[in-house]
Amino acid sequence: MSTTKLPEGIQLERVEEFALTNLQHQHLQQLLKMAFPGYPDRTFYRQLPDFRYLGYQEGHLMAHMAVEHRLMHNAGQVYPVFGVIDLCVDPLFQRRRIASYLLNQLSALGQAHQIDFLVLLASQHQLYLDNGFQLVSNPCVWMMISGEQSMGLTRRSVKHSLMVKPLGDKHWKEGLVDFLGPIF
Repeated sequence: MSTTKLPEGIQLERVEEFALTNLQHQHLQQLLKMAFPGYPDRTFYRQLPDFRYLGYQEGHLMAHMAVEHRLMHNAGQVYPVFGVIDLCVDPLFQRRRIASYLLNQLSALGQAHQIDFLVLLASQHQLYLDNGFQLVSNPCVWMMISGEQSMGLTRRSVKHSLMVKPLGDKHWKEGLVDFLGPIF
């Protein structure tokens, strides 16, 4: 694992979802809307994450990564995973390897706590490939959520977006992936 350092003057905190303050929610919503045009008027897309990494410089929220801890089924085997959600850095702070630092922190946390894989969906791959992720094309099943309602299970391939990073000696297989819940 590479050891990217956090740039001078930037503080990072890991916060459980239920412990976020109203002010943090306001700042998160602003950052998420800036990073992802069309983002809903809340601080999560489909489901609440378990915890988040928040990066600050002089009190300004400039980086974010939400994380969901769950089990996933991959080709006959169940693995504990961290799902990476909504990783973003304010454009004024990009190109400083802050996103890589966040991914390294999560990898270290996962390795310390027997998490087998980091899993995410991304349309832009280079950042993740540079940080040890692999692009995979498994057929998948997950619980479809629309708004605040479950819509049933869906099965399809998520080609060109599903990425995994092994954190130990387990190997991701080519068979069916069951998210055992909503997609990240």
